[in-house]
Amino acid sequence: MRDWLDKQIDKSVKLREKSLALRDAKEAEYARVFKLEHPNQVPSSVPFQEEEFGSSDSPHQALQALGVTKDIAEQLSEIVVSLALFDGDDKMLFACSGVVVPSGPPCKLDLTRFVTSRRLVDEFNKNRNLDDKLRIDVCLPDNAHMDGFLGLYDDHIAIVTSCDCDGYVFPVDLDLQAPPPSDGKIIAAARSFNSACLMVTPGHLTVGGDASWTQITEAALGGPLIDHEGKFLGVILHIDNAESPSFISPGALRERLEHFQILTTEISDFRGYSLPPGVFSIVPSGFWRSIHRLKSAGYPMPPPLVLEFNGELLNSFNEEFGELRAWKEYPYKVTNPDSWESVWGLLPRDVVTNISRSVVKLASFKGSVRSFACTGFLIKWPGTRGMRPVILTSASLIRSRDDHYDIDKNLTIDVFLPPGQNVKGTLIYYHLGINLAIVSLDKGIHGVRPVDLCRKEDLSKPVVAIGRQIKEGFLMATKGKFVAILGYHLTMGCPLVKSTRLGLVGPLLILMGLSLA
Repeated sequence: MRDWLDKQIDKSVKLREKSLALRDAKEAEYARVFKLEHPNQVPSSVPFQEEEFGSSDSPHQALQALGVTKDIAEQLSEIVVSLALFDGDDKMLFACSGVVVPSGPPCKLDLTRFVTSRRLVDEFNKNRNLDDKLRIDVCLPDNAHMDGFLGLYDDHIAIVTSCDCDGYVFPVDLDLQAPPPSDGKIIAAARSFNSACLMVTPGHLTVGGDASWTQITEAALGGPLIDHEGKFLGVILHIDNAESPSFISPGALRERLEHFQILTTEISDFRGYSLPPGVFSIVPSGFWRSIHRLKSAGYPMPPPLVLEFNGELLNSFNEEFGELRAWKEYPYKVTNPDSWESVWGLLPRDVVTNISRSVVKLASFKGSVRSFACTGFLIKWPGTRGMRPVILTSASLIRSRDDHYDIDKNLTIDVFLPPGQNVKGTLIYYHLGINLAIVSLDKGIHGVRPVDLCRKEDLSKPVVAIGRQIKEGFLMATKGKFVAILGYHLTMGCPLVKSTRLGLVGPLLILMGLSLA
């Protein structure tokens, strides 16, 4: 009994040691390849103190005191919210206002969008770090609170999006272009976050078309500017910056929202999405690592709200096929939940051993950003001192992203043979027409079994396609069949075959031949 218990304890200790070694290897590879950079600002330890302005009377009375004769208080209140930036649950870092704008084409989610000053983005970025817990709280007219998501912005405005705000607020009509008041008298409005009260203060349009106020605070940033008839004149951008316009007019705001692709009749295509020129997207709090991994892996920045609403990356390099197989020292069982195939058990042990020593994972990089990833196949290649191992792979590895009919000469190639051999590779031959490339190894890899391609095989037999999983480097295998000879041969005289379900994994070993994807 004691011997059995000692063996189980020893087995558990070894399993833990292997798990820790595997974790350390993953972290080392990630640091080596991606060189993680991140903001390290320390959020202010002093909570932001919101300052209210204007009269303490009701909005109706305050507007009357400013000389407004129409009852516009309710109409004005419906377009103004307060936007507060918090670190965690309780510590306020900043607060300003926002104006409700049209949300654009209908979608599955009930979205409401607010435009505000770029200042909110500056305060957000000023308090960022790798593990930040920043959030936006939207205070509505009846003191109801909703979560807000800071998304697109440019040099002057920013967009905050919230859900399920219908009935609380109503968007301004950007098509109504009110002329500037002849007497220059204007009113700035805002909403207090602490009290949810509407605040108003008088102002004046200058000769140059700018605005000035006698009493105002940062709470007015992002708030509306109106005339004494209640007509919308714009959104307040600055209150103390003489070098920038103090507000944006309805016409200019409409143009910006159209440029942001918010006010558009076209349906957004997430697959082909890219940020318009001069428009930026905030990295959501808590997603810095995710965004950096996506960028480092060569994927585009997700459209706004995709991460916040649990969107998934499609058509990635990490897709798997067939049955997975880890290397001998890997401490856990690996499975592919999308496949019920049983392939590896059908292959002789020596064949599996040879496969594991001849199939490698490849990735090309421009700087620290991955350009492409696929599988490679070690083959025998004639050299000055006899045969040497090189890698047969897909020319997609080195194709230019800007010109599909050319290669990118600035790429570096990384070669990985599990469990722990990493070397650099050098392109020595390619043919974009048949999508083939040959990569040499900058230094040797131990224990490899390069394959002699000039063997003749019976292509009428079933075949098995082999690849390397991109994320971990596990072997993948799926059964297929020979479907056609493409009408040409490799220079060594070996025919090309094609297998089912190869996906975008580059060249895959097939037991009776070779397939190029």
